[in-house]
Amino acid sequence: MKLTDIACRNSKPKQKNYKLRDGKGLYLLVMTSGGKSWRYDYKLKKNNEGYKNGTYVIGSYPQVKLSEARELHKKVHKLVSQGVDPNYNKKAETRKRLQDQAMTFETIARQWLDKRRGEVKPKTLKDIQKRLIIDVFPEIGSIAIKDIDAPTLLSMIKKVEKRGAYEMANRARQYCSQILRYAIALGLAERDFTVDISDALKTHRVKHQPALSPNEISDFLKALDKNDARLFPQTRVALKMLMLTFVRPIELASAEWIDFDFQDKRWIIPANKMKMGFDHIVPLSAQMIELLKEQKEFSSKRQYVFPQKRNPRQHMSRDTLSSAIRSLGFQGRHTAHGFRALARTTIREKLSWDSEIIERQLAHAPKSSLGRAYDRTQFLEQRTEMMQEWADYIDSLI
Repeated sequence: MKLTDIACRNSKPKQKNYKLRDGKGLYLLVMTSGGKSWRYDYKLKKNNEGYKNGTYVIGSYPQVKLSEARELHKKVHKLVSQGVDPNYNKKAETRKRLQDQAMTFETIARQWLDKRRGEVKPKTLKDIQKRLIIDVFPEIGSIAIKDIDAPTLLSMIKKVEKRGAYEMANRARQYCSQILRYAIALGLAERDFTVDISDALKTHRVKHQPALSPNEISDFLKALDKNDARLFPQTRVALKMLMLTFVRPIELASAEWIDFDFQDKRWIIPANKMKMGFDHIVPLSAQMIELLKEQKEFSSKRQYVFPQKRNPRQHMSRDTLSSAIRSLGFQGRHTAHGFRALARTTIREKLSWDSEIIERQLAHAPKSSLGRAYDRTQFLEQRTEMMQEWADYIDSLI
């Protein structure tokens, strides 16, 4: 006879444990302590070894009601009919659940960071890790990777946008995309949900670094010569070199004496200091050679051409250069990075050099892999001539 909820509720403990059977192996075990537990006795057929007896604990009563116990019993009974041991299956599901909980977004992200070690420059990897720690991990780091979805990612990125950090928000989305694709390859995630949130993010126009126009070069040179800002001598020399070479500010700030070949009049910036990851040759004009000789009087015994004043073993900060430009009165009009745009425009418009030669000297990556292979020396004779002409043009404006 089938059990009723009243019979389950009214059952009292006795001197020994006893069973209230519901059929097909399902019963309510009433214990001497007063506790009641739903259980299922089953026989699992083994190949040629007869049957294996087992007991599956479904749950406690009244937390698990009679109707719920019957539904759970049907599922377990079906497993047994298929030759699956329900207790083994339960342990396997528990292990998988614990593994899934351990496979958090942060865990997978750190595995991805380890994979990228050696693929990107150490500074780039450090910057990525910093952004993840600041913007991503506090919001979604503890969530299991399999539970990451579009709304979760959107909520995280919207918080970054609220700070006005649109570029950081875009980078966070890109990093999350790469991490999710890595998880997909490992079989830990099903899809890259960052694709689904693109239309929900704000589009932000990139603000380019301000740069002087060709007609304003003489104004800057006059301000630098007058030096009302009382810049240190090496800072003024650095600004002159930056204008002459139009390299990236960090490339000049971290320049080492070992990188300069005074015999061939070349500055070879090693790949590990270059944004695009390959060596770059900067032909040295006569004016640049003179400035280097001037700077040697201050730092010839140091590793760096522009050592820090507080810690000479470290190089000058790239921010020193932009700060110096602001103090000269060009805030909002020009930056240290702006020398690159200034040189590109002026050399093209005033000196009539071909854009491709200028771009090679700017160390912009060529589109083809063949172009990349020849980038180090391509147009080197023309670039050498161009750099001297550029230096002479600057002199003519003083």
